[in-house]
Amino acid sequence: MDYHTPWRLNIKQYIYSRVSTGEQSTDPQIMSLKEKFPSAQVVEEIASGAKKRPILETLVNNLNRGDMLIVAALDRIGRKTAEVLSLIEQLNDKGIILISDREGVDYSTPTGRLVTQILVSVSEMERNLISERTKAGMKAAKERGKVIGRKPYIPNEVKQKAIDLVLVNRESVRSAALKCGINNSYLASLIRNYKNRVDEISE
Repeated sequence: MDYHTPWRLNIKQYIYSRVSTGEQSTDPQIMSLKEKFPSAQVVEEIASGAKKRPILETLVNNLNRGDMLIVAALDRIGRKTAEVLSLIEQLNDKGIILISDREGVDYSTPTGRLVTQILVSVSEMERNLISERTKAGMKAAKERGKVIGRKPYIPNEVKQKAIDLVLVNRESVRSAALKCGINNSYLASLIRNYKNRVDEISE
């Protein structure tokens, strides 16, 4: 099938692009797709905190049999295997052709659907592995005493109480930190700084 020479005059081609708020521009991917599908209309959606894709849903609902939905990659239309496959099935039921540039497969054919399941499953597995490695790294960092994310606010009186428990009451750093609800390494750092200040004043 020649996608650049539609078999009916009113066929519509849409390039759907979804970009995270942290990304600066979708121009490179759109320009690449526009070169391959010059008659396609660009529909862009900015990702929000929600997992839903309202622009994509509206676009799919308004597509007709024979129309084409073009994306740079499958992960632009969903992150979960079931989510992507459900949309592909919906498009197939409506007679809509899905073209994914990165995978380069016509998903309207039986072979395309099989390839879809394999590709999306591998993609999801990769994301899960990355997530697991990230969580493991954060856990290791926390065990080393490193604060992840925004540092919690600790009132000065709590800091002083923890210092006094160690220096005055002779409690262990671990015990004092536990009682005051602060990190062991952070308390040890407070005590070092406190001793340094005392030494400077004494000189």
